[in-house]
Amino acid sequence: MDKSQRKINIVLLTDCLGDITGGAEKQIFEMARRLPKDQYNVFIASQEAQGETSAKLIQSINCQLHIFRVVRIYGLSGLIQGLRFFSFLRCNSIDVLMTYHFGSDIWGTFWGHLAGVRYIISNRRDMAFWRKRTQVTSYRILAPWVNKIVTVASVIKQMIIETENISPDKIEVIYNGVELPKTSVDFTEVKKQLGFGLQDTVIMHVANLRPIKGHKYLIEAFAKIAPHFPNAKLVLIGKDELNGKLQDLVQRLGISPQTLFLGQRNDVSNLLAIADICVLPSLSEGMSNAILEYMAFGKPVIATNVGGNPELIVHEVNGLLVEKENIEQLAEALNELLTNEEKRHIFAANGVALIKEKFSMDAMIDRYSKLINKYTPIKVLHLVSSGGLYGAEQVMLTLAGCKDGVIHVIGALNNQHNPNLEIIEDAEKRNLNTAVFESRGRIDFNTVKQVSDFVLKNNINIIHTHNYKANLIGALAAHNSGKKWVATLHGWTKTDHKLRWYENIDAFILKYADKTICVSDINFQDLLSRRFSPSRLALIFNGIDLDRFPKTAGIPQLKSALNIPNNNTIIAIVGRLSPEKGHEVLFNAFGQVIEHHPDVKLLVVGDGPLRNKLEDKIKNLNLSRSVFFTGVRKDMADIYGICDILVNASYTEGLPMTILEAMASKVAVIATRVGAVDQVIQNGKNGLLIAPDDHHALIDALSQLIQDPQKRQHLIQEAHNTVRNSFSNKIMFDNYKKIYKEVLDTQ
Repeated sequence: MDKSQRKINIVLLTDCLGDITGGAEKQIFEMARRLPKDQYNVFIASQEAQGETSAKLIQSINCQLHIFRVVRIYGLSGLIQGLRFFSFLRCNSIDVLMTYHFGSDIWGTFWGHLAGVRYIISNRRDMAFWRKRTQVTSYRILAPWVNKIVTVASVIKQMIIETENISPDKIEVIYNGVELPKTSVDFTEVKKQLGFGLQDTVIMHVANLRPIKGHKYLIEAFAKIAPHFPNAKLVLIGKDELNGKLQDLVQRLGISPQTLFLGQRNDVSNLLAIADICVLPSLSEGMSNAILEYMAFGKPVIATNVGGNPELIVHEVNGLLVEKENIEQLAEALNELLTNEEKRHIFAANGVALIKEKFSMDAMIDRYSKLINKYTPIKVLHLVSSGGLYGAEQVMLTLAGCKDGVIHVIGALNNQHNPNLEIIEDAEKRNLNTAVFESRGRIDFNTVKQVSDFVLKNNINIIHTHNYKANLIGALAAHNSGKKWVATLHGWTKTDHKLRWYENIDAFILKYADKTICVSDINFQDLLSRRFSPSRLALIFNGIDLDRFPKTAGIPQLKSALNIPNNNTIIAIVGRLSPEKGHEVLFNAFGQVIEHHPDVKLLVVGDGPLRNKLEDKIKNLNLSRSVFFTGVRKDMADIYGICDILVNASYTEGLPMTILEAMASKVAVIATRVGAVDQVIQNGKNGLLIAPDDHHALIDALSQLIQDPQKRQHLIQEAHNTVRNSFSNKIMFDNYKKIYKEVLDTQ
């Protein structure tokens, strides 16, 4: 069970993590901090890091930081560090890789894909004003390897669609989140520390001093209105990347007494408390964290009409929008808010309301969590009260063999009155996850508790049950644990009053399943007639793993072990030895066929309550030398390998796995027209169909295929094509996976 207990491993990869207060860095940190550690192992990886602050912070939230120092993603360091990153991804079995910024998007996606990371999510956070043609080309080349692109604004999504020719369905908009202030600040003390008077009005811009952030235009606009507002102060917070050019501009414009450069600060939240107006005059933006923080702190905002700003600022509702580089408009907006305190209060209140509704940190993390969950494995516990390795058990094993996005656990009830754990033995041989639940009676509530505890401990998402008793136990366990419940109805036999009683109870229980899957249209229509909601039903035909049933070129050792001459034609009937399987009809027909074809042998594969009775019948028919009871076989691929014809003589079925196995093994099939059989077998094209209990028709069908090897080969080839094209394990698994996702998406 180690595989099913494993948490989801996520890597958040960024170009630089030197300053955890930056926009993308803060979002990464909050993502890593808030994802539940009982479900996820979160790794933060960076191509560059400065100092120890980030490492200490990341360790404090129970995450790991890994540095891969890449100077050029296309250079030698990109190759060397890429090999390290490749090894890191493989060693830690990374499930999801999320990349931020160009270097991480390209370099990370390349190595992530090479390492076999199943799901790669690229985060795009700006309008890519910096991009050149080569960078756009790089994005286009690697786009097929990216499962999802997340943008922080609709305008960025549209830009990517137009420039990279990406389908809109591949892009999801998730707005940045921000936390509302949890403590109040003594703004009087803060103003005093900065040398401001209580009556001073503070205009604030928080951003590193770079051309793209538009400080120059704000300074020039402020210079126009400053003489009319002597108590107005302009405060600029951020690292100076322009070598004092803006300070020189302030000096030339004569507004130094009213302008304060505070540089990079780690107490921005305290400083925002004293702001009366906040400004973002950027020339380009994605989704501005600055605006979100301004609004979260209850500040009216003036921003340029670029990027995602219009998605945050509704003009004259929670702020004012001006055109970029337009000094006159910016000055008018400053003047409007400086002279209208009531409007400032209205804008501020509306901004806070918008943050609470759409842009909270919790809302952002919730959106990301749902996205990640879509791309992380679904954990499914398959539960059966097994009587042996029959159809339902084979479906379970086949489903569990497909692992694309689903972690399967094969679970079986160990019924003390009738222990049958062959499915567990087979699953362990296939290296599948298994679980056994002890059961002392027909209804053991301790078994319910065992299953409930198991699914909670192992973060199982769905309990998938496969027969009567498992349905009852699974339904109760799902209710107790709050998990989803899916059931597959493999078919009801309706052979006696006791079974009909069980089936009626089963139908009542199944009405409470989140989804009941039928393997035949007859069962589907039966449930509809019992007033099942169509939205809770699905029809999925069984599928077969063709690779498990290769047609061997005769197995002399097996024939010798069964005392069958090499040149004999071999007919087989495979299934539980019970009344509904129609063995006696086949025996009566076989007794007449063998009179004309003495070199034909019959294998009876399986076991069950009728074995002694059927063996006696064979003796009475004087067929003991031609009929061989093999019991339950674990080498079915070899059994099919020596067979020429399979007969399914059942009175009732869903969609028999034996038919699909035979078709996959290139064995000719004769079957009764029951259940979903006629949706697989087309009479005369890929097999022969007969009515149940019609031994004359069965004699004729057997005689045709024994006498006409060419016709038999034609049916075999068509049958193999049918299975490959319509009834493969991949098709069945994809359909089940859709159901799993649909059930989990339903709240």
